[in-house]
Amino acid sequence: MLKNAPKSEALKTRANVATNAPKRISHLEKVLAHAEKKLAVNKTPTSSELLALYKRFLKIEEHRLRLKHYAGGGGREIARLRVNLIDVILQHLVTYAVDLEKPANVAMLPLAVVAIGGYGRGELNPYSDIDILFLRPKGQAPKYITNIIEKILYLLWDVGFKVGHATRTLPEAYAQANGDMISKTALLESRYLAGDATLYQRFKVEFVAQCVVPFREVYLQWRVENQKERHEKFGGTVFVQEPNVKSGCGGLRDYQNLLWVSYFKAGLTSPAELVAQKIIPETDRRHLEKAYDFLLRVRTELHYLTQRSSDALTIYLQGQVANKFDYPEKNVIARSEAFMRDYYQHTRTIFRIGELVLEHFVGIEEEAPKTRGGLLALLRRKKPARIEKLDGFIIKAGKLNHESREIFGQDHFRLIRVFQYAQQRNLTFSLELAQLIRRRVRLVDRTFQYSRVARETFIAILSRKGEVGRILRMMHETEFLGRYMPEFGVLTCLVQHEFFHRYTADEHTLVCIEKLDELIDTKEEKFRDYQALFQKLEDPFVLYLALLLHDTGKASAKRNHAETGAINAARVAARLQLTSERRKELIFLIDNHMVLSEVAQRRNIEDESTIAGFAEIVKNQNNLDALMLLTLADGQGTSDQGWSDWKESLVWRVYRSTSHYLADGVAFYEERRAERATLQETVAKKMAKDFGAEIEAHFQFMPEHYFQAFDAAEIIGHIRFFRELFTDFAKSDADSRLPRIRWIARPEQGHSEVWICTWDRSDLLWQIAGSFAVVPLNILSADIFTRQDNLVLDVFRVCDTRFNAVTYDKEIARVDKTLAQSLTIEDFDFTPLIARTRKSKIYPAAHEFDFPTRIRVNNESNPHHSVVEVQCPDRLGLLYDLLRALSDLEINIFTSRITTEKGAAIDTFYVSNQKGEKITDLSALNHLIKALTNAVTQNRESNT
Repeated sequence: MLKNAPKSEALKTRANVATNAPKRISHLEKVLAHAEKKLAVNKTPTSSELLALYKRFLKIEEHRLRLKHYAGGGGREIARLRVNLIDVILQHLVTYAVDLEKPANVAMLPLAVVAIGGYGRGELNPYSDIDILFLRPKGQAPKYITNIIEKILYLLWDVGFKVGHATRTLPEAYAQANGDMISKTALLESRYLAGDATLYQRFKVEFVAQCVVPFREVYLQWRVENQKERHEKFGGTVFVQEPNVKSGCGGLRDYQNLLWVSYFKAGLTSPAELVAQKIIPETDRRHLEKAYDFLLRVRTELHYLTQRSSDALTIYLQGQVANKFDYPEKNVIARSEAFMRDYYQHTRTIFRIGELVLEHFVGIEEEAPKTRGGLLALLRRKKPARIEKLDGFIIKAGKLNHESREIFGQDHFRLIRVFQYAQQRNLTFSLELAQLIRRRVRLVDRTFQYSRVARETFIAILSRKGEVGRILRMMHETEFLGRYMPEFGVLTCLVQHEFFHRYTADEHTLVCIEKLDELIDTKEEKFRDYQALFQKLEDPFVLYLALLLHDTGKASAKRNHAETGAINAARVAARLQLTSERRKELIFLIDNHMVLSEVAQRRNIEDESTIAGFAEIVKNQNNLDALMLLTLADGQGTSDQGWSDWKESLVWRVYRSTSHYLADGVAFYEERRAERATLQETVAKKMAKDFGAEIEAHFQFMPEHYFQAFDAAEIIGHIRFFRELFTDFAKSDADSRLPRIRWIARPEQGHSEVWICTWDRSDLLWQIAGSFAVVPLNILSADIFTRQDNLVLDVFRVCDTRFNAVTYDKEIARVDKTLAQSLTIEDFDFTPLIARTRKSKIYPAAHEFDFPTRIRVNNESNPHHSVVEVQCPDRLGLLYDLLRALSDLEINIFTSRITTEKGAAIDTFYVSNQKGEKITDLSALNHLIKALTNAVTQNRESNT
């Protein structure tokens, strides 16, 4: 490489015309000076010498960029400076390769080196790919051209870059672009780097003529459909709990998409040109550019934190980014919330303006008014439509617009009536009207909030079954809802640090309401019973209002958000002047909105006292029906996977039992006794007569809740299973300590059932849990039934580490063998076996989010047992450690509810002391909580 080799024209141009950015010019000049000093040499170096030079140079410049980023450098600034750095290296590499390989008699190099994709756009985050096109004229490439390209690529790879590359002639490049829209987009953003500049200029002109102009409509249609598919893939809303910075709704790709659409439709290449054409106002341009810069800065930080090309902003990383960005709040949760509020506000800006631009250029049509907001797939040709006027508004083609920009100044209450018109006539807003509402929501003051007109209109809107969610979302997107209902407004963009939630608090609420709306027309069989409840509901307003307010307590950061939400509800009820009956129902629903789900999942619902206690809370059938609907909506609105068939079956069992109890408490108990007798008769009729004594013993000795959990067919299977155990005991060589085990694969449900029958003993449960852990298998649930004759039936639901049913014979055999050894070998030690499994890569690492650990003992829920509740992150061997701790304290477990989901364990144990009594002694309670806390935390570090 020549010491005084000239800089490329592209590089000199960029150094001279970096507009409005004196700091960037200064930085680039330093990079160029450093490059000339470090990369230029007096003789042609070897590849290894050159590689060492580049690595040292890159290390220094990368460090300089990182310092600039942490000093507050903008996202765009850092991304462009990185491009400058790569340009410097690549252009030196081209010079070196050409000097090495080009024959002396060749005057002009028939090759253009072109940056494409994000590199061509001039934006690279720390670990982004570098996409390069080697562009040639038509015809066979000379050998030296191939050698030059290979030399460049090998050195780039050796330096450490991840390079995407292609070598094409001009016709090949056009053909590739016209055959693949992604390639067309990448080439659209091409940028000259080195080589034959004339060839590149020819390419630019011909590319527009051959690949842009003839394909405008096709490309636009593909762009809109592609964006819709991408949005659906990443949550369908800006407000997902763990957004994708690049591809999610309102992400970097949405900004780039609006520019691509603008170019193909109108030849516009920047937001400034959109302003000049009066497509967006200048304020929107400023907000758009600020939002994009923020997202680029976030992506740069994600790359630094993960040391790879990373776009998923997980809960775990949100706190780290907030810390790096120096948010001033006192603790990491508050800093994370503040950072994510900014993030959601910026992505919402990009999403909203992107929709406005697409509406302007391609006329996006909404698929159906009841769907959630977002880009829709179909393009429509604008057709003449009948125009209708209503209260100062214009209705045209299913959209509402305003006659005058002073419409809301003339009558403030049009700000809420406009939503009623949209609901009554199934209309949407034009983007111009939506923007005007945002600018006028300041008119919604205290007088407006307390006014009779607004109150009656709002109540009317929330009283139309199946039509509320869309309107509330329109209110929220125009910022009216939070202004009129400030109790809800504080949830805007509030990230939920809760393990099961997928959305922000405001988005979760709106999704819940939309899920309730869907019941009115549902065709799904499993929702028909909910639909019947919803259809007979006389006053849907209270239920809708309860859903709107049910999580408002989360903004207070207090532990019991339901209580705070109930206080908010009382304030709203007073403002809306609700009747006493409506107010009581509203407060009841919000104060108890989690109770039905918690009882179903964490309590022994076969126990009559559980149902009686829940009925005392519910009071009447109307409350129960409304709470059932609220529980469904809340569960479905948590996430797509948040409402499983298993949860639903548990909730319905609680609902039906409670409904029966509310109708006639005495009959409820009597029928329970009668049901057991009828069940015994059914079982006896279906089994051979020689099972008579065993059936009698089974129904005499099994606890009452067992018969509420299983039907006749299942009970018959269990009785036969007990006989197999008795047969084993009768064999002369049998070891009475060994259990009988049966595995039943249920692949359609994603788990296997494991029945274990044996003599009861104090250490049995933790030995079973330990045997599952060494494979390892996930324990999803465990039901424990102890007969009065000291025999036990334990039913476990387990899955493998891939969350499938256990079908591998080796895994099954290992559980059986380990359990047999633990029961027959004195002082059998699971510790080394589980430790070995923890160190292996078989078992997945703990979830990144630190799910909160909560342990409490409840002596009020059950008349006979203390209820121990453990909530903590799941890990390998957790249940083993918990059960071992209870065994060491000589605590008897009557039954348990084991729930494992998405890496979280929520376990409930009904326990007593050695005397069969509740654990009420303060010292014993403290020892119990301490032992369980140690069990939860003792092996957590080794599992991460």
